[in-house]
Amino acid sequence: MPAPFRGRFLPRLHIFQIMAEPAPPAETKPEPPAAPEPADGHPPVILKGEIEIYPSARMAHLDQGPIKAYAAKSKTRERAFAYVCERNLVPQIYSSSMYYGLSNPALARLIGAGVVDWAPLKQQRYVFVYEDKLGKPIAHPGNILAMGLKNDLVINTIVRNIVPALKDMRDADFVHGNVRVGNLFDGGGTGLDKVMLGECLSTPCGYLQPALYESIERSACDPLGKGPATYEDDMYAFGITLAVLLRDNDPLAGFSNDEILAEKIEQGSYAAVTGKERFTGSLLECLRGLLNDDWRQRWTIDDLVTWMEGRRVHAKQSTNVRLKASRPLDFVQEKYLRPQLLALDMPKHPKETTKLAEGHDLAQWLSRSLQDKAIEDRTETALVQAQEGGTGGFYQERLACYVALALAPPLPIMFRGLKFLPQAFGQMMVDACLTKKDLNPYVEVIQNQMTMYWISTQESGSADSNEVVMKFDTCRAFLRQPIIGYGIERCIYFLSPEAQCLSEKLKDFYVRTAEDLLMSYEAMAVAGNHPQDFFDRHIIAFLSVRDRQVIDPYVPDLNSDEKHRNALAVLRVLAAIQKRSKMVVMPGVSGWIIDNLEPLIERFHDRDTRTRLRAQLAKLRDKGDLGKLSSLFDNQQIFQDDFNAFRNALKTYAALRAEHTRLGEDLESNSSFGHGTGRQFAAIVSGVFAAIVMVIYMVVKFSGGSGWEF
Repeated sequence: MPAPFRGRFLPRLHIFQIMAEPAPPAETKPEPPAAPEPADGHPPVILKGEIEIYPSARMAHLDQGPIKAYAAKSKTRERAFAYVCERNLVPQIYSSSMYYGLSNPALARLIGAGVVDWAPLKQQRYVFVYEDKLGKPIAHPGNILAMGLKNDLVINTIVRNIVPALKDMRDADFVHGNVRVGNLFDGGGTGLDKVMLGECLSTPCGYLQPALYESIERSACDPLGKGPATYEDDMYAFGITLAVLLRDNDPLAGFSNDEILAEKIEQGSYAAVTGKERFTGSLLECLRGLLNDDWRQRWTIDDLVTWMEGRRVHAKQSTNVRLKASRPLDFVQEKYLRPQLLALDMPKHPKETTKLAEGHDLAQWLSRSLQDKAIEDRTETALVQAQEGGTGGFYQERLACYVALALAPPLPIMFRGLKFLPQAFGQMMVDACLTKKDLNPYVEVIQNQMTMYWISTQESGSADSNEVVMKFDTCRAFLRQPIIGYGIERCIYFLSPEAQCLSEKLKDFYVRTAEDLLMSYEAMAVAGNHPQDFFDRHIIAFLSVRDRQVIDPYVPDLNSDEKHRNALAVLRVLAAIQKRSKMVVMPGVSGWIIDNLEPLIERFHDRDTRTRLRAQLAKLRDKGDLGKLSSLFDNQQIFQDDFNAFRNALKTYAALRAEHTRLGEDLESNSSFGHGTGRQFAAIVSGVFAAIVMVIYMVVKFSGGSGWEF
């Protein structure tokens, strides 16, 4: 073993001698000012009342792809920087709680995260704020794929700093997913002795990773289709990072992502990445261990620590057999010897794949040239599975997807231009929704149970696989219900629990909770640019998934065609949110709601009741207490009394109307109608008059008649 491995690291003097060598060139961009002055009309943006972010002070050397970095100051006035997330890229908000607990000098310390009003875009955005100690990138575009550093320098700087950080992340049950040369920084030092690993939370896991740094399975996916990474993926990416740091030339220069993937399949990752470079001794052992294409045989962090300590890592017997046929198969004017390469190209040519699979050529090639019984059985099952859904619609695309998975099970699902692993499906739907892409392929993936077929082709089941099956089965049930609160919108929030609400009504807001929704409504009401209706399919589905207690009891009313039921349901939902969260008064929302309550007022039949309710609502308009507004209509007795009075009035009106009709008909059909009644009335009047006269006479008679004359 070489001298550097007798102890854990080289002697300190030796390190300084190495560091005296010319350091790799880095971008020479000016440091941001300690206290940037507001410019371009954009004052500092405040996060949680503590952290200042300066929109006019870009820190471009820290950018992460589409995620831009800006200077910031922590609540203790320390220098910091902020990443402003893109709306269509779901950040790893849940994982940030684990990252907060990490304390390692090779990792940027997270000091804050949350939603801010991002003035340059006049939108709310999610941001992550880190302590500004990363420094500058260790590489620049000219050497980012082959830096040609000395072995000892890499071992005693990069390895010494990053491996403990990887171990701390493993111990904290956190996966980085963004390990690459382009994400390494000098830590403010003059060389590599303070090298640090950049951030990983502002984008979905693996989104920024080039195909070079991903394993074969993940590099075959779309950038958003990779899903959560594993510790084994971090180890693989670290192995690629070491190879890029050490190699003098890039054997894959000018290759596309598809060509890089093909080279890895054809040669194996180690040979494809290192090319003609020759590494000896323990470094060769390390690279081979980290770049093993069989994740079960790949070096773990414990193996890497053992190697750093100068001890030998026990060799692992790989079970990953790279199949190769004895003779090629002709497909779309190309010849294929490896089933993995054939599988990658089949979904690109569904019509030709259908002819090949339904004919005899594929079956004969599998049985005679490849001679793998498992693949033959899976291919037969794939044909049956594809035909069960019928031969109409996108049958050819479905067949190509199934046959490709049968040939190379670890590969992702590839259907109608989508390439993804099931765990990433929700994030892809978020992006498709916000960028106005066609959602029909996503619907077909769910309806055709493609994820279940993908799981059935994997070598062994797991708890994660069972969870995926249950989730997609649930989504199929959502798609069968066309009412609001269900459909594809509910699938999006169910499969992407970190996504914000994607309603077009909320395009300028970042709504993650019911409370965020209510605060957004207040902001819209105050600005006077609110839409007519409060809810749409996205908002109802979002609330039903994230906070079902406040909305599920009222979903039937929200689905009703009766406007008064809709108005009352909206009022009760928003009042429940305000009451539960003990939120401040919201005069804007209360005024907006009152303007939408007219159908509910008109539901009352009594004019006096309507007048009284309008007067009460006018008094409460500026109070901002949604609970009091709701209480006006919470007493069902007022609805019942109004209905009963109206029903009695209807009965009385019907009786009078019937009598009026009968009398009219009698007058028209009987010329003597009323004569008998008149005679009877005259007789009664005469009798009454006669009785009065007789009474007077009797009084006079018996009183002596004084003063009376007749």
